[in-house]
Amino acid sequence: MPVAEKKAPNSLAHASHGATCDGCGVTVRWMAGAEQSGLPASWTKSRRGTYCLHCRRGLAADKAVEGAPEKSSREERAKLRARALVEFEVKRDPDRPNGEIAKACRASVSAVIRARERVGA
Repeated sequence: MPVAEKKAPNSLAHASHGATCDGCGVTVRWMAGAEQSGLPASWTKSRRGTYCLHCRRGLAADKAVEGAPEKSSREERAKLRARALVEFEVKRDPDRPNGEIAKACRASVSAVIRARERVGA
């Protein structure tokens, strides 16, 4: 089981036998004696960096807002963020029940169903 500890954002320190999120700076390490199997399942490592689930959700939402028209209202941007977050969760784990995704995203089950239709999952 990984153990996480919060560090200052943009920290250059990398955990030995662990990883640090490039978004928020949280560090995850495996407990002594535990089987080390890489990053936790909800983390990802790519050319852009290593990110925890929280930051991955934020990046997905931010990307949706970046594509919004300049004159979008705050409410329109909030809807785009919410929609992108639900779609991210559906893509991340398509076998996860609609109710669980809705709860994680603070959305309705019908919003999850619509997101599944949009992404083809």
